[in-house]
Amino acid sequence: MIGLKGHLPRQRDIDHFMKNQVQSNNFTTSDALKKIRASRAADIKDSFLHAWKAYRKYAYGSDEINPLTLEPVTTRNGWGATLIDSLDTIHIMGLEDEFREATDKVREINFDKNDGEPSKVFETNIRYIGGLISAYELSNEKIFLKQATALADIMLEAFDTPTGIPWQMWDVQTGTGSSEAGPSTLNNLAEIGTYQLEFFRLSQLTQDPVYHKAAQRVYDVILDRNVPKKGATYSVPGLYPIFIDIKSGKFLSGKPNLGGGSDSFYEYLIKTWALSGYQLQRSLDMWKESMKGIKKYIVSRGSDKRMYMGIGDDEGLDSISDTFTCFFPGTLALASRLLNDSDTMDLAHELLLSSYNTFARMPTHIGPENFGFLPDGDDDSDLLATQRGEIKKYGFYLDRPYYLMRPEVIESIFYFYRITGDEKYADWIWEIWQGIKANCAVEGGFAGLRDVRLGREGGLIGKQESFVFAETFKYLYLAFTEPNVISLDDYVFSTEGHPFKRSHSFNGTF
Repeated sequence: MIGLKGHLPRQRDIDHFMKNQVQSNNFTTSDALKKIRASRAADIKDSFLHAWKAYRKYAYGSDEINPLTLEPVTTRNGWGATLIDSLDTIHIMGLEDEFREATDKVREINFDKNDGEPSKVFETNIRYIGGLISAYELSNEKIFLKQATALADIMLEAFDTPTGIPWQMWDVQTGTGSSEAGPSTLNNLAEIGTYQLEFFRLSQLTQDPVYHKAAQRVYDVILDRNVPKKGATYSVPGLYPIFIDIKSGKFLSGKPNLGGGSDSFYEYLIKTWALSGYQLQRSLDMWKESMKGIKKYIVSRGSDKRMYMGIGDDEGLDSISDTFTCFFPGTLALASRLLNDSDTMDLAHELLLSSYNTFARMPTHIGPENFGFLPDGDDDSDLLATQRGEIKKYGFYLDRPYYLMRPEVIESIFYFYRITGDEKYADWIWEIWQGIKANCAVEGGFAGLRDVRLGREGGLIGKQESFVFAETFKYLYLAFTEPNVISLDDYVFSTEGHPFKRSHSFNGTF
């Protein structure tokens, strides 16, 4: 595909990228360490099974289970979000009976009917379509591709807008679109820019370009209808505001950042490029352009000398962050290996240290949903006394102290382990896992924490989203399997943790 400057990828560049190895060759292979790692993997697998059996007993086929009340919960149209999101994790763990039973359950799902609520198109893509595609690639069970295609065909209707930018919400029964906030035509960056990976692979598997073209149309509109201009809503090339109007294709508001509402847009630039066998030149060009802005305006050193990710553009930085941003060190490390860029790896490592620190400094070894930092050299007089105290104690302050079993910090540490082979990263993950087991394990699986400073005593949250099975458990487990299990040289992970094979060839057509 043509790049931002009208150029096609050069074969010699593609050949060069093909030589870049992502995973390390320097993993410790002593018998004693192998025994420890196998024991840890088994422990995580046992806990996954504990949660899965509770879901199967009390909520099988429902979207979620409330781990405290043991009640089934409908959050994603009643199609079985946990069931489908978990498929590839079950397969990777070698749980053959559970996988076979889940496969039969998937055959029963009718995506033409729902619970009466509109579907969030973005979530439907990453949890359902992505989960089904990955399960198909791992197992070659044709029902998964059939169901993925059926659901994608329904969701394609949400892209039938004046610009081709999808509605945020889509009612599969009435065929009408809306915004999460109501009848407006608002959507956000992540929820328009996180189809490219799944839709590219689906076009490859079905040999139908319609999915890929729909996802790429989003980039066409963003680039054609928004020109960066100092003082405007969109002011820095490659640093995109959060909110966009799907009818005009114009950005409306929302300072650029790497957290919720933006995160996976940037993630999919580099990952879709890699999945295409380095053919989608525009995705790489957009990634490089975004990285210039991120390094200049989003990344900032804190008063504790660690490097953080804030919210910023050429008008300044807001020094607030969330756990969603913590995916970025891992993606950045992946990009450094794909591009053989040591400077990017250095930045990724600095950002990993601050992300991990939000977990390591808590007595529970679990980090908060949102946190803030004080940029190095800034005056702290605008902060509350409690915030100043926490910055002095931890290096950051807790803005939203709860934890919902989110995977992003674990995910990034997993990437560093696989890329460097350094066992300390596996130890970091094990430390976090011990905190999760001690504080979150309940009869119905794993609950959230109301306050990571207090742990279980501070109260539990009856929420266990499907990503706990799709991402959190998968990254925990893969940190202790043999490194060749779902190797980063063989697979690209979606934003929901679903591995897609890198071995499919692509010559620019489907």
